[in-house]
Amino acid sequence: MSKILYVHNADFSKPCANRIQVLNMCKAFKKIGQDITLMSFNSDKNTIKRVYNENVDFNIISLKPFLNYYFRSLLLFLRFLSIKSNYEYIYTRDLIFAFLVSKFFKDKKVIYELHEINERRTWLLLFKNCLNMLKAVITVNPNNIKYFKDNKNVSKMVFLPNGVDLNRFDINISKEKARDMLYLPKDKTIVSYIGSLQDWKGYKTFLKSYEHLKNKENMVYLIVGGSEEQVSKLKKEYKNKNIIIIPFVENSKVPLFLKASDVLVIPNSSKYEISVKYTSPLKLFEYMASKRPIIASDLPSIREVVNENEVLFVRPDDEKDLAEKIEKLIKDANLQNKLIQNAFDKVKGYSWENRAKQIIYYFLNKLKLLE
Repeated sequence: MSKILYVHNADFSKPCANRIQVLNMCKAFKKIGQDITLMSFNSDKNTIKRVYNENVDFNIISLKPFLNYYFRSLLLFLRFLSIKSNYEYIYTRDLIFAFLVSKFFKDKKVIYELHEINERRTWLLLFKNCLNMLKAVITVNPNNIKYFKDNKNVSKMVFLPNGVDLNRFDINISKEKARDMLYLPKDKTIVSYIGSLQDWKGYKTFLKSYEHLKNKENMVYLIVGGSEEQVSKLKKEYKNKNIIIIPFVENSKVPLFLKASDVLVIPNSSKYEISVKYTSPLKLFEYMASKRPIIASDLPSIREVVNENEVLFVRPDDEKDLAEKIEKLIKDANLQNKLIQNAFDKVKGYSWENRAKQIIYYFLNKLKLLE
């Protein structure tokens, strides 16, 4: 067992998918036998319990939050200076922090996890210089590697998509019981989108598709996610529709909403590069593990994980096509069963523990982290 410091530049008192991903990775490293410490902002165990309903069993260094991202990077580095002798292995999603540690502490083995490419010149220059010094770069989408294909150090970049906690999302509960617990209608077909309300995620296309349904009276659209302000605005806009909109809920409740649904939708937009090329949506893996049929935008980022055998594809940003595909899937029980089984079989290979093991095997095994 060796000690790994996981550094994340984020405020854990503000719920977000990237915080959930980091918590899952820390738990996975711990589960496979590594001594993992998370250093971030407002990341104390009480806050994590309150916001995410998680009881963490790994070490935490919690800093007081600061509004500016760049100052937070410097604060993380300054805090690292006081504990640097305790850690040889550093894992981070903060490029500035990764650069500073790699630059000034050559004895440290630093792994940077890349999610979205920032095409600003300063970021690209920093990344290219950093890549020369890093032990490795983990990226959630292969298009990030293709972007840097001409860099002599591109071999340090390896594609590992996000994962899922199968035990959490494949829960043994009936659709009826889940609806009872969540006070959702039992006599309607529920089509759900669970996630944040960012434009590139296509939730507006999902909402607009409601008007194109032929069987509205028997259908309910369910959205779970977004801020109180966003939800309040949408409720006013769609107040006379069979549309239920609920603000962000803690991650531990998400499996219930998935199990209460008949169909799950990932309506990502094709108008944003992050959506087309660079995302590895957590919700896709969670949907697959929940054993519910999935409709997803036909985008390269989605096809990196699934194909027509696991999801029903829809044209991105096309609300009419989405409505037609929803009604098609609801009517076709055989198609539902095929998609559910194939998706679940595939997602078994995407556990957080498997992801952590691959990181250890490919990049840290030579550093004797598995001794």
